Amino acid sequence: MNSRVEDVSLEGFAKEARSFLDSHADHRPDGFPDSMFAQFKPLSDPEGRRAECVRWQRLLFDNGFAGLTWPTECGGRALSSAHALVWADLESEYDVPRGLFGVTLEMVGPTLAALGSDEQREHCRAILRGDEVWCQLFSEPGAGSDLAGISTRATRVDGGWRINGQKVWTSEARHAQFGYLLARSSVEDRRHSGLTAFVLDMSTPGVDVRPLKQMTGGASFSEVFFDDVELPDEAVLGEVGQGWKVAMTTLGFERFSSFGRSLGRLVRQAGELGWEDPHARELFIDTILDQRALADFEARMHRQIVSGATPGPEAALAKLATSGVVASLSDAVAETLGHRLSQQDSSLDDWRMVMLSAPAFRIAGGTDEIVRTMIAERVLGLPKG
Repeated sequence: MNSRVEDVSLEGFAKEARSFLDSHADHRPDGFPDSMFAQFKPLSDPEGRRAECVRWQRLLFDNGFAGLTWPTECGGRALSSAHALVWADLESEYDVPRGLFGVTLEMVGPTLAALGSDEQREHCRAILRGDEVWCQLFSEPGAGSDLAGISTRATRVDGGWRINGQKVWTSEARHAQFGYLLARSSVEDRRHSGLTAFVLDMSTPGVDVRPLKQMTGGASFSEVFFDDVELPDEAVLGEVGQGWKVAMTTLGFERFSSFGRSLGRLVRQAGELGWEDPHARELFIDTILDQRALADFEARMHRQIVSGATPGPEAALAKLATSGVVASLSDAVAETLGHRLSQQDSSLDDWRMVMLSAPAFRIAGGTDEIVRTMIAERVLGLPKG
């Protein structure tokens, strides 16, 4: 995907990045890790938050910190994964508006750069500037994490395609100008062979976005309905019938896992809750051990990337461990705080957020069951069920 790699030392880049962040953001190495829970939190001013995220993304682009590993012709700097990791580690220590562009930058943009037509790749620079928000239209009510089981239909018509169906749990769909859609274009072919990916203008007639209110009070997810949505042939991303390949390309882009360290911030805060109950204290101690093991595991992953090693399947293990630590911390905090959580005490809002969002960590990005199956087949080499 990358063109010529820019000759910038990691040490020099880290100094450059630190100077930029010190000049444009507040340093906050500890405290509640907002970036982990941004998609679950209720917002009093969603449009204001959107504007903040767009402003920050434009600032990154103007100063050379957007699309670090993207090709230069797409507006990036063609740096290595190690440079991107250095940036991710440093940025996590600062209070900056994140969340809105997560899917757009980590999943959609790299896919367009890798597989898009010349016209589709023109979106990449607009994405890096913060001019475009995209959503990923994969999950469906009847398929869950099983992408091969989707039923949204793409029917061939003169000059293009007609889309009918429904997607669900689509992050930031209400803010997205464009969508990356996976649909079934053939029912005769095998499940994996009958899929096609499309680029979709979300303002196209027949597209209906309906935000979903979460039990946390947030509404960053939506369900999206397609009623005879007409798309031109130029909307196909990749090749007709090769949607599975396109989707696997998307899911294969590395995402740096730093949840272990972020959870360390939560664990340190939780240590101030008292823990007088022996059973609750035991649960908390087990959580501390699991969190430190996860943080150490991620640190070793990061050292391998910095040394030039190609990332392997370790991210799946980190994802599984993250959901386990969040769940065990939630259980421990619930037991030690008890009925206090139902009282009107704003100082406990963060802990209520952790507990209400904990179940989502076992679902988002692939359910724990799907991740375990992937580890069994791709890491352990066990036969497919």
